[in-house]
Amino acid sequence: MSSMLIFHILSSIIFRAVIIEARVVLASQTHRSDVKHFESKLDTNTGYWSPSTSSIDWCERNYVVTQYIAEFWNCISSLVMSLLAAILFIRGLYNKIENRFLLLSLSFGIVGFGSAYFHGTLTHLGQMADELPMVYSMIISWFILFRMDTFNKLKDKTYAFDLAILFGIFYAVLWTYLHSLQTFVIIFQ
Repeated sequence: MSSMLIFHILSSIIFRAVIIEARVVLASQTHRSDVKHFESKLDTNTGYWSPSTSSIDWCERNYVVTQYIAEFWNCISSLVMSLLAAILFIRGLYNKIENRFLLLSLSFGIVGFGSAYFHGTLTHLGQMADELPMVYSMIISWFILFRMDTFNKLKDKTYAFDLAILFGIFYAVLWTYLHSLQTFVIIFQ
């Protein structure tokens, strides 16, 4: 099979999966009663950001370490991720790597900060700040992948690059719009 045929098949499958997921999410509205808890529901700790408005409460008891951070250790580990992304970015500047890889390290830093915001507050806005940068980082990674010299013909490479850009923009806009209406409980949980 040629690489272009594989690319067409994968793009078609991903596109259909996004459309099906969008229909499912819009058809079933998520309400606060639908919150998924991964810890005991007997956890009654409240803190500065209470009550939680996110559609999920992860694997850590809330407000145990401090009343200002809902999931302390998840928040700290996310900040460590941002620190490592900053180190990667600075080392990349020093070593004069390509801008696309610098962009990827910045996107990892944004994922870390967004995740820290979500786990620190357990708000819907925080959940968006956590989940959407993950999608954008995936699109950046996809862009990097399609910029590699894996296609033999310049025509094929240009076509794949253009298609990747168009799909990435479509996917990012659709995901952001739908996520602003509704958190994607099905995909991320």
